[in-house]
Amino acid sequence: MSKFIENHPSAIEVFVWYGRERGKNDLYKKLCSIIGEKRISDEEFGELVEKIEHLENRDIGHLVVNNQANLRLCILSDVIDKKSIDESYNAICEMIGSIDYQDFEFWFNRFSSGNWNLYQKTFSDLPLLIVRNILEFTDILSQMRLRKVSRGLRNIVDQVKPSIDIFDYEFRHYDSQDIAIFRNFIETASNYPYEYFYSGEDYLERAFNDMKILLSNPRLRLAHFDWNNHVSSEIDRKLVDILNSLNHKIEIMNLNASLNGDLMIDLLKAMKPGALEDIDFHGDFEPIHIDRLAQLDQWKKATSVCFRESILDFSPCFHHFQHFERVDIHVESLSMDNILFVKKLFIQNNKLKYFNILAENQPLESEIAEALGLSDLHFNEEDECFSGRNEIPGSNEYLEVTFNDCRIKFVRKIEESD
Repeated sequence: MSKFIENHPSAIEVFVWYGRERGKNDLYKKLCSIIGEKRISDEEFGELVEKIEHLENRDIGHLVVNNQANLRLCILSDVIDKKSIDESYNAICEMIGSIDYQDFEFWFNRFSSGNWNLYQKTFSDLPLLIVRNILEFTDILSQMRLRKVSRGLRNIVDQVKPSIDIFDYEFRHYDSQDIAIFRNFIETASNYPYEYFYSGEDYLERAFNDMKILLSNPRLRLAHFDWNNHVSSEIDRKLVDILNSLNHKIEIMNLNASLNGDLMIDLLKAMKPGALEDIDFHGDFEPIHIDRLAQLDQWKKATSVCFRESILDFSPCFHHFQHFERVDIHVESLSMDNILFVKKLFIQNNKLKYFNILAENQPLESEIAEALGLSDLHFNEEDECFSGRNEIPGSNEYLEVTFNDCRIKFVRKIEESD
């Protein structure tokens, strides 16, 4: 109570004016019963009563208009006197005129429930654990806005798990300027992803500042990390520099990125091995890069990989893919030995489910069918490709092989029982 009186000294003036018909002694006892004994001396109260006698309704009304919290002592007094809510409201309005009924109703019902605390709890009054729990259930845009409210909220936001599982940035040239786009797949009325555009001279600085806030949080867990840069390799380097500055590796499941060669290798090193399952490469690579990638734990523990751009002289690299479950590659040239090696991988690795090769040069369809010894060979007119099968010894599985003049695909399947 004392803190409320210190912060709202005019509340006593309003209370005295409201209850002035009680008489000085009764009013003083009533005030002490509300705010506590000796919170105000009899002498101080007497001086206050004399001051109030020279005021008019409009003076008191002005105190309430400035801050309706000054009415709370009056409302609590009416609750103690067992007045009905209508009686109390009408009496107060008669004293000072119209007031905010919703605020009045809130405090009347609160006091009637037995809670006589004159302060209303604010967000800052909540225990830190509750605040953290609330923040973890807000979307990422709200979390980023709350960081700017105060240093305390910023510290809490930076400690809670970010409400985001997709990290999607695109850099491109648009309408005669370079821009960055951050996509966030939060639920919206239109069901389309939310897009935030960075533009202007300092667009990169602002984009990377926001990016670093997210990536610096050790509790960040991402299902997808998508990076699509059409502007400059310096932007890719900046991303790698930020990741290398962290004291932890970021935890993601699916990586989809357009970095080339060595920069992509550096990016992969910043990922947590074991958490990374699927890698989708959109950049340019040479065989030496594949050799270096294959030395990384992130590569060894991933289950799926895809190379979108054509790679020259890929033949020495096929053995690096024997531990995967799913492989998609684009090569400049594919030999018969390469094709037979992939077939062998399915026999050696029972986890391998899918291997798709897009080739700019490869053996003729008839040569592939003969070399693989395919059974049930037929032409699928709808897909414009040949299809056949190879049995996998010692199992109820077989390889479905689909191919045309620029692609060959191996898929492990289980023989259906009759």
